[in-house]
Parts: sequence; C-alpha cells; structure tokens
Amino acid sequence: MATMKRSPSAPCVPCRYRKVRCDRRSGTCTNCERLNFNCSYQQGPSRAQGDDKNARSGPPERRRASQACIACRRQKARCSGELPACKACRQRQRVCQYAASDLPVEVGSAISSPFPIRRQELLSAIDRFFGHLYPVPAFAFLHEPSVRKQCESGVLDPSLALSLAAVTNTYLSSNKQVLEECASWIRTVEMEIWDRLHSPSIHQAQSLLLLVHYHIQTGQFGRAYMLVGMTARATTALRLNYERPELDFVAQETRRRLVWSLTSIDSYFSVGLPEHETISYANIYQRLPCSEREFREGIAQPTAEQENDQAKTNPVKNPNPLAACIEVSKIMRDVMRLTRQLAISDAPLLELPGLVQNIQDNLWRLHADLELHAHFVISETISPQEMKGSRWFLRYLLASLCWHQVHCDLYRIFLPGYSEAVSKIILDRTDAVFREHAVDMCHIHVRKIHMILAGVLQHVDVPILSLYVAICAYQAARLSLFLPSLPGPRAQIAAQNAVSDATTALCVLQKFFSHTLFAQDIIADLQDLLQSSAPSESGPYQYGQLAVHSLIRQANFVDDGYEA
Repeated sequence: MATMKRSPSAPCVPCRYRKVRCDRRSGTCTNCERLNFNCSYQQGPSRAQGDDKNARSGPPERRRASQACIACRRQKARCSGELPACKACRQRQRVCQYAASDLPVEVGSAISSPFPIRRQELLSAIDRFFGHLYPVPAFAFLHEPSVRKQCESGVLDPSLALSLAAVTNTYLSSNKQVLEECASWIRTVEMEIWDRLHSPSIHQAQSLLLLVHYHIQTGQFGRAYMLVGMTARATTALRLNYERPELDFVAQETRRRLVWSLTSIDSYFSVGLPEHETISYANIYQRLPCSEREFREGIAQPTAEQENDQAKTNPVKNPNPLAACIEVSKIMRDVMRLTRQLAISDAPLLELPGLVQNIQDNLWRLHADLELHAHFVISETISPQEMKGSRWFLRYLLASLCWHQVHCDLYRIFLPGYSEAVSKIILDRTDAVFREHAVDMCHIHVRKIHMILAGVLQHVDVPILSLYVAICAYQAARLSLFLPSLPGPRAQIAAQNAVSDATTALCVLQKFFSHTLFAQDIIADLQDLLQSSAPSESGPYQYGQLAVHSLIRQANFVDDGYEA
C-alpha cells in the first residue's frame, strides 16, 4: 500500500527569508511558484529544514515593490506590488509603473524597464531644464520646487520625467548616442499617452506640450502640429482655461501657466489664421501668470484692493516679464488677424487708421505699466542688455523685441509695394499724413530691433533663445532691405544701414539657430535676399499665405485623396 507524501514541517527557505506564510505545498510552495523562485522543497526535505548551509546562501531576489504602483496609487486601490506588473494592472491590461524610490534598485540604476532613465541623469536634466529652458516663456509651465520634490520622493510622473529629460537633452546636447536614447524615450512616452488618451491629466498635458517642443526641435513639424491640437484638447477637457479658486495657489498657477504656454507655442502654427489656431484667447478665462518669486514661494497674488493699498506704500511690483511677453503676443496676434482680413478686402476702410490707433494705444499702455511697476522700459534697446545678468534675461529680451516687432507688423501694411501691404484701393483712400507716419514708425522700430540684435550678438552667451527671436530677426531684416526703396528723408540713412542690419540679423540666426531645423528656411531665404540687389518683396499678400517660418508650411502636408 502506497504511503501519502507528507508536506514539509518547516517553511521553505525563500518564504523564511521573506518572512511570509508558506503553505508548505509539496514540490514547490505557492509563493515560490507565483514569484518564480527556486523553492527549497524542490531539493528535498533536508533543504526545507533550513540548515546553516542553506541559510548562508543569501536571500532570494526581490520580486515585489515596497509600495503600490503609480496607477493603483492614483486609483487608491489595493496593489499586489508584483514585478514586472501588479495583479490589478495585468487584469486591466495597462502599463504598470512603479516610482523610482519604490523599486528594488540602487540609486543611479534604471527606474524601470518601461521608463529607462537613471535617477542621477534625471536630476541633471531637471537642473539644466530649469537653468536654461525654463526662462524661455514657452517652457515656463512647470513648478520647479514641486518637480524636484516629486523626483526626490520617487513620485514624479514617469511620462513627464522622460519627456522633460528628452527635451532638455535634445536642446542642449549634441551627443548622438544621447539623442538616440531621447528618441526612444519619446516613443515610450507617446505609447503611454495613447494608452490613456481617454483619461487626460495635468501631467499628460504637460508631457504632450514637451513632446511638441521635442518634435519642433527635431524637425518633425507635422507631428508637432497634430500633437499641439491634442494638447489643447487635453487642456480644455480638464477646463484648465478656467480659474479654479478652490485649488491651492501653486496648483492653480501651474494650470494657468500651462494654458498660456500653449498660446505662446501656438504662434508658430496659427500665424493669424483661425483654422490653425490651437486655443483662442477669447476662450481663456485665466489671469496672467504671477511673478516668479510668487510662484516659487507659493504666495497668492493680492486682490485688486490689496494691490491698490500696496501701491500707496510701494509703487514697484515684482517684475513680471513673462506676463509682458504674453500681453505683447496677444497684440501681435490681433495685428496678424487684421493683416489677413485686409488681404481679402478691396473696399476702402475709412476706420482703418482708428483701428491702428487703438492697437497703438494698447502698446503704449503696456509700456507705461512695465515702466511704472517693473522698472523695465520695454522700448529702450539698452534695457534688455542691462538685465542680461538676470535669470529672466531671455524674457526681457523677447518682450522688447516683440514690442518693436509688433509696431513693424502694424505699420508695414501701409508701405506701397511691400508684400504684406493693403490693396492700392485702401492705401489710396488712407490719409497721406498717416501713410508718412506709418513709414516713419517702420524706420524707427526696425532700427531698434537691429540695435537689440547687435547687443545680443556681442554680449549674450546663452545656449538657447526663444524661436520667436529668430522670427523677429528675419522679419526685421526683410523690412530693412525694403525700406530704402521708399521715397522720403529717411531713405538714404536706411540704405546705409540696410545691408549691415540684415547681416547682423543673419549672424544672430547663424549663431543661435544654425542647428535648429525650424530656422533653416529663413536663414537660406535671408542669405538669398542679401545676395540679391532687389528690394525684399514677393507679390501681394494672400489671406491664406503661410510665411516661410510657418511650421505648417514646413510640415509639407499634402492632400493625397484623389477620390471622393
């Protein structure tokens, strides 16, 4: 008669080391089978008794995380903590990710196989991002103390971590191996976003915006254009375009900044065309961003009454060049829309000078506010150079350049023969004195732009400038080369400065944007203009015409549907 096989009387070695209950199942216990351990019961009863020799062989490899995975933590659900994926994630067929500090790895090793970035590498990327990219207005949507704290505690969203590191390396590194690794990270992030596209979050929207920056920098303009639309959808789905007074100050300001950063990057695509607009200013019900000191320290902005009381004792507010950049970009978009509307009109527009004057009043109002509250004279060429020691120099520079550029955009429509000029019918019905004034304004402000650019070329040593600096340099050079063809007392001076100024603009483009695919077309076009003796003009401006620097034009979208 066969005897029944008795279960061991002692727990197996792996269960004893892990201090968990062992069911002592013959052959291999349930725990070892589930975690794929080499159960000591497979070696016979003597091994199961846990002799000293076996005890000295060391603990089994860790196969469980010490805390819940990120998905279970968000859902506040029980997590089995298994690797590579917990039970809940396996059942729901979703990617399972653990925070860096929750995984059984040493500091400096990979966070996890789906998000293969080392902690020290991520910390270095965060340092460089906030040191060099964050001062550019389009990147000013992350809260530095929060990002650093989340990274140190291991709860930073993996997609956000990877996209931040990839964008930083792509802008600031030329190492081919590093750039290839960044491309792999971006593909990983995109796959993760596709998997949870139906459930957007603030981190997903931030990651998407970083993806847009990555694809612009790497020349994938079509992909960037489609992703910026997805970013806007995520933003409006989360209602980030509305104030949320019930949130704490930092959370509210982070959402606010994400929306405004989206508008700044949108200017590379829409160029005044409503059909390409990502998010309309009319649909943003958020205040402008607060100062950096307030944002960093988490200090709520004072109410209007408190501001009035403050002004009596201390008339100087905290400088806020970021808000200035946003305000001037809003005016710039209004001017571009006006230009496009005039391109499809042949009827005399008697109220046109009045519209122009309203825009000019807004520009001077912005000038007065900055001069009064921030001690920053946006119209002076010396101001940005004086502030080059400031961390926010790039914002001061961009605000000044755009303030002068929007004047050029506003008044160049009255230059006969210029490509963006209004039709001859409208021009002939415009007061002659006003037309002369428009020519003078173009002379004054384009010269100011070139003086600022000359200062940038001589005194500024930064690894990155805003892409809009490249646009301003190109447009100012075009205008400088055209102005000598117009009659008037300034024509001779303009002719003497034209080639020199355009060459300065070209040098800025070559120094700061030569490796940026975004600027390759405008660099080539400006080189052709300098080699040609003809004035810079290219025929009448059309409503749907895309500028040479438009990312939509460079994306080369093609309608290949030949059948209905």
